[in-house]
Amino acid sequence: MILFIFWTFIAVFLSTQLYFNGVKNGLTTSWLVVFKGQIPIWYSWAIITPLILHMVNRFPISVDNLFKPVLIYVLFGIGLLFIITNLTLVYMFITHGYIDLRNTSIQEYSPYFFSRISNDTLIYVFLLAIIISVRAYSIRKKNELDLALAQFKNDQLQNELTQAQLQALKLQLNPHFLFNTLHTISSLTLVGQNESSANVTTRLGDFLRRTLDFEEHQLVSLSKELEFFDLYLDIESVRFQDRLVIEKEIHPDCLGLKVPNLLLQPLVENAVKHGIAKSKSASLISLSISLSDDLISIRLYNDGPSFNDKGEKGIGLQNIKNRLDRLYGEDYRFEIENDTSNKGVMTILDIPTSSPILNE
Repeated sequence: MILFIFWTFIAVFLSTQLYFNGVKNGLTTSWLVVFKGQIPIWYSWAIITPLILHMVNRFPISVDNLFKPVLIYVLFGIGLLFIITNLTLVYMFITHGYIDLRNTSIQEYSPYFFSRISNDTLIYVFLLAIIISVRAYSIRKKNELDLALAQFKNDQLQNELTQAQLQALKLQLNPHFLFNTLHTISSLTLVGQNESSANVTTRLGDFLRRTLDFEEHQLVSLSKELEFFDLYLDIESVRFQDRLVIEKEIHPDCLGLKVPNLLLQPLVENAVKHGIAKSKSASLISLSISLSDDLISIRLYNDGPSFNDKGEKGIGLQNIKNRLDRLYGEDYRFEIENDTSNKGVMTILDIPTSSPILNE
């Protein structure tokens, strides 16, 4: 529709020009008659325009690829102009009766052909230039939009990573957490277990330092993420004394793969807070990480109370989901559900081995 509107405007403009030229030369033909005679010619260009557009899209011109597209444009133009020029002349001869085609020689026809094809060549070049310019402008705007969207997503991810860091720091500076840990250190010191007390103090210091020294990368190696996981459980193990049992089964090929920074800590925090701490009979934290095709499969189990409200997630877990949405779109699985084979709760997380958004 837009093409026909554009070429109708061209037909109106040229018909008006031809009409006033005719009036100036003493012709009495009405403007409408002139317009009706011009419409088929210009509408033929409206039909041809999509072909030229397809050719430009199929063989785009660029600084690195100049010769082949230009050669195609020239060859296509020669064939196109030969056809459209002859059809236009036939139409004009029939409607205006300039010459009788049945009794016209090539010598008589040639001046009309070369005069008309020069005009059609200008139209073709003009149209080609417009299409190439519009396409280049559209590509540039699309690239700018894609860049802006990518920057927006990265800004969102960075903001969510900062929130995760603050949430982890809040946990570490939580008075109850520090009180329980310091109380444990004090108790060990009072009973003469100075070495154990020193070990817990060292772990607490390492844990707080790790919290404050977070890298600002969205993705880190799984081995580095496991260091934080182990530090957290080392301290909690002292708090729960002999009750806490930790099992890990990590496939070696997964250790070098990239996972979201601060991924495991909120998950194990949730398991301890809502599982182990809620039941005196609960004791087991089990982490299993394996590699299946292009997915990292993470399973975190605790044998605490059942998970009753599947729709409710804390700030830390909701932050994880938001970040996974940004990093992997729909190509991941994150669920927390009651374990079907045993009591307790299973956290299920499957993520691709690489992020389509980031490549860190």
